[in-house]
Amino acid sequence: MIINIFIGQKCYNIVIKNADMEYLIIIPTYNERENIDNLLKKIFQIKKDIHILFVDGLSPDGTGEYIRDFSKKNKNILLITGRKKGLGEAYKKGFLYAKNKLHPKYIIQMDADLSHNPKYLKELIKESKDYDIVIGSRYVKGGSIPDDWGYIRKMNSKFGNDFTRFILKMPYKDCTSGFKLINSKVLDTNFVRKINSNGYLFQVEILYYFYKKNLKIKEIPINFTDRIKGKSKLSVNDILEYFTKINKIKNKYKDV
Repeated sequence: MIINIFIGQKCYNIVIKNADMEYLIIIPTYNERENIDNLLKKIFQIKKDIHILFVDGLSPDGTGEYIRDFSKKNKNILLITGRKKGLGEAYKKGFLYAKNKLHPKYIIQMDADLSHNPKYLKELIKESKDYDIVIGSRYVKGGSIPDDWGYIRKMNSKFGNDFTRFILKMPYKDCTSGFKLINSKVLDTNFVRKINSNGYLFQVEILYYFYKKNLKIKEIPINFTDRIKGKSKLSVNDILEYFTKINKIKNKYKDV
């Protein structure tokens, strides 16, 4: 956008970059090169003018360089890089960059491995007009997890969400979802800097903060699918952190 400012008799043309950015998807990546082509194709089929910010953890497989090549051809594709420190730190970096540099109206969190089907972007965007936070939920009516998940994996996911609702007294069915839309105006940078959790717990912490702030939050059903290419980044440490530190989140935001 170019605006004209008159000082005395002189007119100055001021270029405001990204002033019209409405929706920004933030996608952390680490060794996701083989998913990038298909991911971008599917996203831009849904919304051609959407912006995408990749946060790459210096992937050994060259994901960052691959994305950079795309960004040279498409100005809506953006990339920041840095040493891999976990999912939470990647999102923090992306949130702060978005708030300080890009100023989108809405931010969408999304995985790179296509477990979050881009087709649901339509519904997230639709609901953004009436809600501050829109969650792509596996556990509301119409949502699902893969049928071929083993019993232990299903129980870990289901019990994790039940446990979260019990401890934090939140009403949401999918507290650990990593597919959500956030109205940028409710994402305070001071809050973002103070987040110190990773993995699933990161998703719970930001949702609990939004809940405590009495924001308008809605869950929409999604069919979650397993990645086809690449390896899962979920670690045993992420699971242990989740169950051992959730009470700290409750205490951290008790006065919000």
